[in-house]
Amino acid sequence: MPFLALIALALAAGIVVLIIAAQSSGVVYVGKTRSGLTVVHDDHHITGERIRVLNVAGTYQSATYLDDRWCDPVFPYHLLFDHLFEPFAGTEAPSSIAVLGGGGYAYPKHLIAHHPKVKRVDVVEIDPGIERIARKFFFLDRLEETYGTKAGKRLRLHVDDAGAWLRRQHRKFDVIINDCFSALEPEAAFMSPEGAWLVADHLSSNGVYLTNVVSALEGEHAGPLYATVDALSRFFAHVWVYPCSGDEPSLRDNNVVVATNSNHQFAGAWEWPAPKEYE
Repeated sequence: MPFLALIALALAAGIVVLIIAAQSSGVVYVGKTRSGLTVVHDDHHITGERIRVLNVAGTYQSATYLDDRWCDPVFPYHLLFDHLFEPFAGTEAPSSIAVLGGGGYAYPKHLIAHHPKVKRVDVVEIDPGIERIARKFFFLDRLEETYGTKAGKRLRLHVDDAGAWLRRQHRKFDVIINDCFSALEPEAAFMSPEGAWLVADHLSSNGVYLTNVVSALEGEHAGPLYATVDALSRFFAHVWVYPCSGDEPSLRDNNVVVATNSNHQFAGAWEWPAPKEYE
């Protein structure tokens, strides 16, 4: 039975269906977390390679390779987060990065494994069940063991609401990355002017904020993107957008929005206001 059909049955009849079908379907975990019905599923249809997917409330939230690339992001938008390093070219690296939203810890794993000059990464995940799943099935424990982060110096994990955690911080970060989602919906608190101010208030003077926004670039489904960039434009001198796919601008897709007060030009992105074809 196809995986999506199993999900539909599970939502209709409870998780027992998925547990019975686990061996034949590639499901390695099924349970209820604070975020909803959560399924960990090994799949080869998304990329053509065997990967492990975190599905929460019927939506893909994260993924990992199962071979020696276990620290490499599967989803393209995670790699776009690496543009955060551009304004720091010629310096050591951003010393402090806050990642709001852990999920499968795909990008934090990448940061720790591939950017050794980053001194400290704080990751905030609201759901303790999701963190436990990430430890067992998405190599978070292996990351701590392999890169010696158990002492909590380079990688610090916080089970907390991202906004509440940020409000309690009395320090500023070089980079804040927002990957908080509930199903396909980004965390609404960070799409508002109040959320934009909160981020701006906790960034260093030339710091960089990156957020993933699932939205169309134009049309009736473009509201989340326009709300986000309009809010950020009130507190940042420059707001840039990296569309993950511009082929069908009226369809929802991942978009990485970058906000900063530095004068760095982000190659491959367009600066708000949008180009005419997206107005």
